[in-house]
Amino acid sequence: MLSDAKARKIKPSDKPLADGTVTGLYLFPAGSVGAGKWILRFKSPEMGKRRDMGLGSYPVVSLKDARELALQARKLIEAGRDPLAERDRQLVADRVRLAMPSFEEAARQLHADLAPGFRNQKHAAQWITTLETYVFPVIGKLQVSHLTAADFARVLKPIWLSKQETASRVKQRCDQVMKWCAANDHVVASPASVVAQLLTKQSGKRERVEHHPAVPWRDVPLFVRVSVRHSRLIPGSRQSLAGMKCRHASQCARHAVSRHEAKTGSSSL
Repeated sequence: MLSDAKARKIKPSDKPLADGTVTGLYLFPAGSVGAGKWILRFKSPEMGKRRDMGLGSYPVVSLKDARELALQARKLIEAGRDPLAERDRQLVADRVRLAMPSFEEAARQLHADLAPGFRNQKHAAQWITTLETYVFPVIGKLQVSHLTAADFARVLKPIWLSKQETASRVKQRCDQVMKWCAANDHVVASPASVVAQLLTKQSGKRERVEHHPAVPWRDVPLFVRVSVRHSRLIPGSRQSLAGMKCRHASQCARHAVSRHEAKTGSSSL
């Protein structure tokens, strides 16, 4: 079994020293006494051939640490995974993670791409300002690959019902950013496109309109008589009255009734 005492005495001319504890772990001599490099030799379960995996240099990587690294690699081999291939995959994943933009970085890049097409500088500033106000403080630092529909719902809920027009613009711009990310292979699809499924239904424009009350049926005959008599209120003939919108008709009727009552001193009811 290899010991620290033996490892410290290894010479450049020596043969590799087997650890004796972890199968396949060797200390290969380096260019000076007491220096070497750790190698784990194994048969790849993925490739079916022998491979050498470097675990660092001695004495920077101690005997104890080399054994721990070798045992971790052996566990992967027993699970049918090649530790060298696994290390390469992890390096690729780390590079992708480091290259993955945050939502704020992606939004600012998209804004820069869109800027030449905005009608004016004011419109361009408004586009990014809405995100700076409502989105960046909540999810701006998160990487786009980690964002879900629930994250965008968290952004929109405080303004979804109280500031419906603003919320709609924010949702639309978040969706634009995430679709840009999808086009650049940062994500598969935009989670912002389905966020409305997690939010309370907004009232439609028709539901938000406050109509004038209808003309009371008792006032209709008087309204017609007064309107026809005073052509300034309703230009045209009686036939044109039928085509008027209810909102305008209601206003005219109430003005006409009020003027008639003030003139005669009587009520129409």
